[in-house]
Formats: sequence, C-alpha cells, structure tokens
Amino acid sequence: MANETIVVASFSHETNTFVKNPVVSDRGDFQARREYFGDAVVENLRGTETMVGGLIDVADEEDVDLRPILAAGATPGAPVERETYEFYSDRIVEGVREHLDDLGGVILPLHGAMVPEHLHDGEGPLIARVRDIVGPDVPISVTLDLHGNVTDEMLAEADALVGYKEYPHLDKAETGRLGMNVLIDTVRGEVDPVMHAERPPQILYQPKAYTQSGPMAEIMEQAREHERRDGVLGVSVFVGYYHADIPEMGVSTPVITDDDPALAREVARDLATTLWERRAEFVEDYPDPETAVAEAKALAEGADDDAGPVVMGNFGSNPGGGGASDGTTIPRAMLEQGVENAGYAIMYDPDVVEQCLDAGVGSSLTVTLGGKTDDQHGEPIEDLDVYVKAITDGRYVNTGTSHEGYGVQNDLGSTVHLTCGTDRTLDVIVSGVRESAFDAEVWRHIGIMPERLDVLCIPSFIAFLGDYKPLSSDVVLADTPGASAVNPARFEYDHIPRPLYPLDDDADITYPDWE
Repeated sequence: MANETIVVASFSHETNTFVKNPVVSDRGDFQARREYFGDAVVENLRGTETMVGGLIDVADEEDVDLRPILAAGATPGAPVERETYEFYSDRIVEGVREHLDDLGGVILPLHGAMVPEHLHDGEGPLIARVRDIVGPDVPISVTLDLHGNVTDEMLAEADALVGYKEYPHLDKAETGRLGMNVLIDTVRGEVDPVMHAERPPQILYQPKAYTQSGPMAEIMEQAREHERRDGVLGVSVFVGYYHADIPEMGVSTPVITDDDPALAREVARDLATTLWERRAEFVEDYPDPETAVAEAKALAEGADDDAGPVVMGNFGSNPGGGGASDGTTIPRAMLEQGVENAGYAIMYDPDVVEQCLDAGVGSSLTVTLGGKTDDQHGEPIEDLDVYVKAITDGRYVNTGTSHEGYGVQNDLGSTVHLTCGTDRTLDVIVSGVRESAFDAEVWRHIGIMPERLDVLCIPSFIAFLGDYKPLSSDVVLADTPGASAVNPARFEYDHIPRPLYPLDDDADITYPDWE
C-alpha cells in the first residue's frame, strides 16, 4: 500500500511591482493577515472556504495522514522582502525534509503571482526546492489563484497544478479539494498526471475576468466541459496578473491528463484559441471617478426604497490588487456631489485612526483623510469635519459568500466609523490596516447595515460582488488612479513579454503559431 502521509504548506502573496510605498512586504504583513504553524493550520482553517480548508476535508474523507507545516498569506502589495521570502520558504523545506522518510506526497496551496524582491518568480523556485528534496517519485500538487502568472518552472516542477475557476473566488475550497484528490489518486497509483499549457499573448482586464456572466463565464464552462472528459484530471484558465512586471506575466491554460500528453495539448490549445479569438471582449473603458459617482447617485435616486444599495468598485485603490486603499477620488466626488446615505469602506489611514482614538466616540474633529501613502491615489481630503460614531477592535468573521471565504477570521486592529459631509450623509470605515472589505460583515461589525445604504463603495475590482451583488440594486465600476489601476497602459513595463494585446496592435501578433 502506498504511503499516505501528505505534507501541506501554504505560502501566498499577490505581488504588485508598481507599488511605491512600502517598497517591500515583510513578515509583519503576513502576521497581520495570516500566519499559522503546525497544528494551528488545521485548527484555524478547518471548515473554512479556503484552499487549505477544502484539502483538509478531503484528507479527513480519505483518511490520509495530513502533516501541516505552515499557512502564511498577506494582503497583496509590494514585492516580498527577501528575508521574509526565505524565512517561509526555509520553514517549508525543513518541514518537508522532516517527514521525508514516510512521505507520500506534498500539496502546496500558493498564489501564482508572488514576486520576491530578488526574483521574478516566487513559486517556481520554491516548488523546485521541494522537488530537490523529495525527488522525482513523490508527487507535488499545487493549487493557485486564478490570477496566477504560471511560469515554466512551476509547470516543470509540479506534477499537478490547478487554479480557481471563479472570480470572485468562491471556489477556493473546491480548488483545494481538486488538488488534493489528484494528489491522493497519484499517491495511490491510480493516475499518472502529465501537463501542458498554452500562453495566448493577451491581457485580460481584471474586471472582465468576472466568471458569473459574460465571456469569462462561457470560457470557464468550456473548461469544465473538458474537465468532465475521460482522462482529464484538471483544467485551469489563469487570467494572469498584469500588475506584476515580470518576464512570464500573462494568460495561461494548464491542463492535467492521466498519462495522455496529446489530450492535454489538445484541450490547452482549444481554450487558448478561444481566449485569443475573443480578445477584444476582455478590454473595456470605464467611467472616471466623477462620472461614476454621478451615475451611482442617479441610479440610487431612481431606485425603489427597498431595492438595496448601488455598489461601486474603486479600481485603483484596491488593496486586493496592491492598491494603497487610501484613494480619495471616489469619497471626494461623493462629498462634492452630495451623495446621501452613502458609505465607503475601507479607508486606510492610521493617522486618522489615532486621532479618533484620542478623541473618543461621540467626538467631532477636523482631519486630513487619505491620500498619504504615495502620489498615485489622489490628494488628501483636507479640513474634513468628521464625527466619531463608533470604534471597534476590528475583529470579525466572514459570514457571507465572499471572495475571502466563509469562516475566515479578520483582524483590522482599531477601526473607526466616521460620518462626514453635509448632514453627515457619508459613512466611512477607517482602519490602520490595509485590507479589503470583501465580506459585508465589516460594515455590520461596526454598526452599519449595508443593505440600508443608498450608495456604497468598495476599493476593489469585482471581487466584492461575491457578497455584495445579492444585496445590491445595481453596480457601477470606476476607473480610478492608483497602483491597481485597471488600464495596463497606465504602467511602464520593462520585463513583460511583447508584443501583447491590447498594449500592442494585434495585427502585429501571429497567434496561434503552432502547426
């Protein structure tokens, strides 16, 4: 009987190389979000809608011996500090080595778009280090975010590589289950996985990767149809992450089959061809902040009283894509246009949090809000009169169908509910931690019922729609400035592959180029 001891280690970061401040993401950023070691991995992530939560379920069902090493993840941001990258990587390698004598397989829930400050690819070298220890016969399964930039080294060193099929990422646990099932079947000798991937030369604007409707929904259904075929173990479509300026940035279509490389190639090419043929459908122009706020205001004024809020997405400030989360263009437009019964979450501003803590609940004061991280996200809103409505410890558990996963614990530190604007018509949640408001519980934990607002804005692409769309009357997306801006033409690239549509004219690109 095969040895069924499985080692699990998760090390995840989505790196935006255009972030100006801070210049690196360090261990403190991981500790602020998620850092578990050993048995604490299972204790904290069992039953959660995460990749690790899903694979734990499978380990229990299949009665395999799961040995957790660590689970570490940070909010997307600047390149990972070398010391921090090596700290977690070394812990993973040491943990694998400790279990080498009775090891059946390794599963690594990663991200796919990690960039350490000294490398272009964070995951490929890590998988390679694990491979060097376990040798060619111990299978390694890797699960990734849909926004991964899949490199040749990642494909070469892993036996199986699978990613989310949903954006917002509502299938994290499902992805963990798939990666674990393929691994266990491989350990038991029931399958012999082989992989092939294609790379159509295109960028998909992040909001156009939405999988609940539109072209991406149809392509993911195409992937699922292929996955149901005999001999196909896993099909993934990675939309890539174009906020990382690296040589292997881009779209990819890895396919895993049971010892059938020709079938893997056929399926990967079919998906790549479809993506390329529909390339224009993945590019779009979005309204500027003032226009977007005016549109949201008009929609709210025309909606029924019980229709739910108009929900806005603020692209450039999106912390889920490395944005500073202190962008001011949308809240400034809300104030200037007098949007009533409106909310904004989360504004990152440690200075304002400290001022409010000193003043206390029930105090009125004048602050300078936002725009302090760098010069990319709008000017600070100066001389803003605010009222401190509530202060919490920032701790809450996700309760919705959210991008971050049901049951995941959050700790924002001291968090403030401010009201501001004429007649205090704008509610703002301010935190000293740069974090996304993907789960609507962030409002409720501080005393705001989001369903009762007329307009609310989340610094995000569309990941917030997992939990917010069911309670909304309409959605407005805004092209705002920042490190997470939607249009790749805003950025200066030095390393990405070229030519690349839409940065380059598709008339100059020959694709597909296989025979």
